This record gives sequence, structure tokens and C-alpha cells, in this order.
Amino acid sequence: MNFEPLVQVPFQQTSNVTHHILSGSFRSVSLFLLAFSPLRSTLELVQTIPGYGPHQYIGLGPQTQGGDARYAYTTSWALPPKLHSWAIAQQPNGPRVRFVDSVNITATSSYITVPPPFSHLYSAGGPSAQVHALPTAGGAGFGSHVQEIYFVPEAEWAAADKTRKALRYGAHGVEFRIAAREPALAFIPVLGGSTIEVYTRAADGMLTHVESSPAPYRADGVAEEDGPRHVKVHPNGRVLYCVTEHSNYLDVYTITSPSPEGTARVLTYVASRSLIPPHVRTEQAADGEKRTWRGDTLLLAPYTQEQGAPQSVFATTRGGEGETTPGWVSVWRLDEEGMFAGDVENNPYLVERYEAMTTGGRAHALDLLAKADDPDGALWVLLTDDSPPHPGVRVLEWDGWLWRGGGARLREVAAWPPLDYYSTETAADSEAEQFTGGSHAVWLD
Repeated sequence: MNFEPLVQVPFQQTSNVTHHILSGSFRSVSLFLLAFSPLRSTLELVQTIPGYGPHQYIGLGPQTQGGDARYAYTTSWALPPKLHSWAIAQQPNGPRVRFVDSVNITATSSYITVPPPFSHLYSAGGPSAQVHALPTAGGAGFGSHVQEIYFVPEAEWAAADKTRKALRYGAHGVEFRIAAREPALAFIPVLGGSTIEVYTRAADGMLTHVESSPAPYRADGVAEEDGPRHVKVHPNGRVLYCVTEHSNYLDVYTITSPSPEGTARVLTYVASRSLIPPHVRTEQAADGEKRTWRGDTLLLAPYTQEQGAPQSVFATTRGGEGETTPGWVSVWRLDEEGMFAGDVENNPYLVERYEAMTTGGRAHALDLLAKADDPDGALWVLLTDDSPPHPGVRVLEWDGWLWRGGGARLREVAAWPPLDYYSTETAADSEAEQFTGGSHAVWLD
């Protein structure tokens, strides 16, 4: 298989700007700072940051006043379980990253986020979730431990699996609905329980459980093994999206604020779309076995002045565990309310599919960056890949929904590491740890 990135002539002139990326790895303990040049279609290593990983997920805090620094928070597969914080400071030659501090937790975490008003940090994974205060809003490091939430009966907590193996059937994310004149809500998908747990958030950061929302009924009978894995909330605060790992759907729910009586449901299931092309779901591999996939991550297109509310939602799958089946990136068009814009699967104005080069291994994680001043919603898309023979970080280009002369609207333009990176000679020449497969990467600028 040819792993050289496909380079196409851009439809618009690309400015001579460099975008920086911070990436973790499932098989390296360091973090890696990369630089992407849209003009040259190149992705290069800038800094290897010795770390305490493998780092599964990166959550970014807000830009500090003046925009000269910000902070990142990472989960880790290292033992004993910990969370880590990092400072990203602007230097004359671009950003550089340094370690700040760590905090012990009781079970390996999968996901971490710092929601507005940036006073608390939330992490979730396996049998529990954690709430930590931040020393100052958006500031460096960890403050006091505020709360631990259990996803197993408290009587079973002592015997519960608290290693990274529990991430296969425990909590796998935490996202928030922050809306004016509405209560703040938290949503935690529990993969093994096939539920989305719903909480209200108080001013002191504490979460209070409201409801357990089960997976929707499906005609194919897989609802009990749906595996909700990753959720996101539309900026209007009225719509929630969920990727399911086992059944490979993108589910959409409406959000209603909890009633004082507690009788009305917060989440109401509305619709689903297949994470892979429907006709592909029934294909068989060369040996006659049915192919399988694992739903992974999702993201809404970022808000821009030109686009306003997100017009697109992106979601990924990985190939089935132990298989060579390629994963997929899918993009669906949304209407102004955040719902799917239509039902026609093969309508090129409503859905776009990109078949990845590999299975993705443990990760086909996404991050999105809007192109400056683009009226059509064009984006740069980060896609991590943990699958041999050439794992790494890939940059895809998304043209938006406007056709610009044919060809794929979603395509790879750059990848790192280069093809010779894993050679014996290259490894011997470097004192820094090598990158051995991408987990999660984020745009820094």
C-alpha cells in the first residue's frame, strides 16, 4: 500500500502561515510538537517533550490574557494513574511546551476537558470520573480534588478494574452544555453500559446525577451493546451527538433542561447515521469473514464569523481489532438547528466519506481548524493513526460543501513521521524518544 500523502493543487491561494500541533502517542511516553505549513503541504517535528505517558488524550485550556501562553492537560496510561499539565509558551521561534505538574487519580482516565468558566477540570475513564479545581481560571496546574464519581456500585469499587483495560467497558468521555439562562449539564458516555449519564453542574464544580439515558432501540437488535463512546454538544445547547463504538452509528439527541419534578427526560433520541457507508457494512473480507469497525471520535465544525453555527459534523471509525479493515472519516451536513440536513445517504451535498489508509489501530482521533476568512467552511483536519506499518499524524483538507471543480472534498495533504523515520539508521541518530503511533493531536494555533 502506498502511504505517500496525496498532494493536490489548492483551489484557493494559501497564506504563508505555520500552524502548530501537539500530539500524544499510545506507545511513546513523550509528547510531540509539530509544525504544519499549508503553503508547502509539510508536517515537521519541532520539539520532543519528555513526558510521563503514553498520553491518550489532550485537553486545552483557554488562551491566557494577552495570548502569550496557555495550558494543556493530558490523561496517561502510566501507572499509578495520573493526570498531567503542561505550559505552552510563545517563543520568538514559535511555541514551546514544558511540564508543569501531575496529580494522582484512582483509575486510569480516558478523557479530559476544561469547560467554561475554566474554573474546574473534568476527567473520565473506566469506573470513575474526577473533578479538580484549577488554581486560577484557566491557570496552570491542578488545584484541589473536588469530587469522584463512580460508574460501578460503590460497594464494588474496591474490586473494580482501575487499569486502562477498564476503558473498554467504562466511561470514555465527558462534555458540557453551557447555555445562558439554562442549568449547566454534563454528559458522560459509559461504553460498557450503553448509556449516557447526565448530570447538572453547580457553581462549585460539583456534578449531580440527573438521569441515565439508554441507547436507542435499533431494528438490528444491537442496542444492548451500542457502546456510546464520545459525545459533543451543539453550540445552541439543544442537540447532543454520540458516536457508538460497537454499533458504529452517529446518534443525535435533543436536550431538554431537567424539570423540577424530575419527570421529563433530558435526552430524547432523534436520528442516526451509519459511521461507514451503508453498503460497506455488509461487505466481507477476502477470507469470507464479515468486516467489523469500532466507532471512535466526533467533532463539530468550529464556529466562524463567516459560517456562524456549525454546518458539519465529523466522525471516525477504526477497523475491527486485529483486522486490516481501513477506518473511515465521515462528514454530514447540518441544518441551522443542528439536525442532519437530509436523509439521502448518497447525496454529495449531505455526506462526504474518506476511507483511511489503515485501520487506525487504537486511534482515529480528530481535531479541526478553520481556514481563515474562508466563506465556505473549509477546514484543516487532524487525524491520528496508531496502526502499522506507518502510524502517525495526518492532515486532511476539507473544502466545505461547495464543489470547486471536482475531486474529493476531503483528502490527505501531509503526514508525519516520514516514511524513513522508523529505520534503524534514523533511530540510532536521535537521542530523543521516537514517536511510535498517534493517540490524540490538537491544533495550537
